[in-house]
Amino acid sequence: MVGHQDIHDLPVSQWGEVSPELVGHVVDVRILCVHPFGVGVQLIPDGAYGHVNAPRVSDGQFTVEGFSASIGEARRALILSASPGRQPNLTIRPSEIPEG
Repeated sequence: MVGHQDIHDLPVSQWGEVSPELVGHVVDVRILCVHPFGVGVQLIPDGAYGHVNAPRVSDGQFTVEGFSASIGEARRALILSASPGRQPNLTIRPSEIPEG
């Protein structure tokens, strides 16, 4: 949920876009939802929605039950890919986030 809206109910056109020029940059994100296939996030600077695949969520074991407590938390994320008309893919795995 984002405020009173569930992002899963929004059309993709309202998810926002991330410039391909931001690939490789570290941004702040808020964790919105957790699924067996990964985590949905909102990029804090611009409000676009992105996805973190399950292997890129944690350095430890990822489970929906274990990570659900993180909904609403802010994390640092690295943008791995961004293409027009598609959700950006990110990693929030601490070992993959550059220091800085």
